[in-house]
Amino acid sequence: MTMVEADDFVAGAPCLDFVNTVGGIRSGACKDKLESYDDLVRWAVLAETLDRQAGDKLLGLAHAHPDTALRVLRRAKEFREALHAVFATALAQRPPPRGALETLHAEIRNALPHLRLSRDGAHYDWDWEPPDSLDAPLWAVARDAGNLLTSDKMNRLAECASDTCGWYFLDLSKNRSRRWCDMRDCGNRAKVRRYRGG
Repeated sequence: MTMVEADDFVAGAPCLDFVNTVGGIRSGACKDKLESYDDLVRWAVLAETLDRQAGDKLLGLAHAHPDTALRVLRRAKEFREALHAVFATALAQRPPPRGALETLHAEIRNALPHLRLSRDGAHYDWDWEPPDSLDAPLWAVARDAGNLLTSDKMNRLAECASDTCGWYFLDLSKNRSRRWCDMRDCGNRAKVRRYRGG
């Protein structure tokens, strides 16, 4: 069983970390880290797009409504693959597949009604209403994807140079020299291969 771990968050944007919940190249051997609805909630809590209390509430709802939780999990995976297609074509400077963009639009339309202003002292910020719907883990992902796609950070989008990875990240290095999703993982494996001559 492959689980989401805190070390998996290397992309610099929650929507990219969400896409990266598939480990490995999608056209080859890959490991899906979202095997259950519980995994989806665990991801959202680790991504800090849901707090632990909200996560616990959603897990309780999911256990009371397992069929709905399964449908949301399927929807989350479809959304993840749509985001992958949108970012892959952005890297290749091609238009996204129509269906992928429509899926993203649908998730953004679903998420935004749950957004609200919250006040902390003299400051206001955006926040999400308390989650009472099992699709709540997707709300912040959808908003983040829309924000990223319309920002200057899109010219920092990169794909890990490892031929067995395929994870996306924002290369925020000064000279845009970051090649690996994580130097400790893919970067070290590449170094070892070079050292061994293969």
